[in-house]
Amino acid sequence: MRMKVVLLIIAFMVSMQVVATASDIGIGASPGNMSYMLAPGSSAEQSLYVINTGTETATYNVFIDDSTYSGWFTFSVSSFELSAGENKKVKVTLNVPASAKEDVDCKIKIPCTVPGGDVGTGIMIPVHIEISSSEDSSSKKSSSGGSSSGGGGGSPEPASNVEARELSQQYITSGSRVRFNFTQDATCVKYVEFDAKKTLGKVTTIIEVLKERSALTPDTPDGEVYNYLNIWVGNEGVATPENIENAVIGFNVDKTWVREKDIDVNSIALAYFDGEEWNPLLTKKVKEDVEYLYLEAETTSFSHFAVTGEKANETEKNMSAAPVTRAREKLKESAENLESTATKSLEGKEPGFLAEIEGYEEKLRDFYLSLIHSLQEKSWYPGAAHKNAGTEN
Repeated sequence: MRMKVVLLIIAFMVSMQVVATASDIGIGASPGNMSYMLAPGSSAEQSLYVINTGTETATYNVFIDDSTYSGWFTFSVSSFELSAGENKKVKVTLNVPASAKEDVDCKIKIPCTVPGGDVGTGIMIPVHIEISSSEDSSSKKSSSGGSSSGGGGGSPEPASNVEARELSQQYITSGSRVRFNFTQDATCVKYVEFDAKKTLGKVTTIIEVLKERSALTPDTPDGEVYNYLNIWVGNEGVATPENIENAVIGFNVDKTWVREKDIDVNSIALAYFDGEEWNPLLTKKVKEDVEYLYLEAETTSFSHFAVTGEKANETEKNMSAAPVTRAREKLKESAENLESTATKSLEGKEPGFLAEIEGYEEKLRDFYLSLIHSLQEKSWYPGAAHKNAGTEN
């Protein structure tokens, strides 16, 4: 009897040790699901980011969890090791056989192991392949649904990089306009809103403000960054074009940041990372008060975002150069048209007629210089401000 008790205690201690070790295994991936629209015989490539969200170095494997379609896919790397917090970009290439006729649903499986043989649960990335005979859609592709994570938590972002987080829940029914309000002021996001095309039940939306750029976004957006954000709407596969539309994100920006960074208010925008690069979203100012600017941006997907703005002197420089650039292009076009027209009109004529256009190049140059001087006087030309400042003293 005593021996049985000892064995039970030992077994319990071993099981506790395994659980503790397994809890150090973590895996996240972005995007949370992938979709393709391809014609038979065509191919397309998308990027998948895998991140180690655990606390130990682990080995990750990437493969299709269905032997029927495993031959359709190739991965730039299918097995690799990541230290805690590191990420890996995996290029996923889909080659649709010429014989394909029906849409396909499969999954990318990503299990992970740590030294000693402990195996994490891993994650599944749903993949939808729409087979289309249209040539226009043969190259269309999209990734949506944010990111997936395994080993606990609803976000692949390491907790050490999350400065603040706020959640909101809504019950979503088909045909309704859904609004997630964030009233605790924990982040700069005030609301997320969209039209529901299907009944999705209770959905949780999570806003994360990051301390630094996410490891899943290897590049930085243009301009000055006010905040890096993650926005997760529901579980994987919820926030897709098939389920929602007309999505907007409402957020605010502290005017102190605008003043200290000398930001052009009209340049402030929400940028979205689509898995390959940062893209500025259509953003408009809704209102403002003494402390904040309130803005709204349109989006079609949710995952990684950044609130950005350009310095006022940069936007002024770009705007001041625009008239001269347009004038230069117009002059070049006019000169080319003039040369072509004159040549065609005077072919076969006496040499005296051709001599009349020999001075056109000189005349065009004089006209161009005259235009530059005129733009300088109106402060439209780069450097005009410096010139005028010098004459005022």
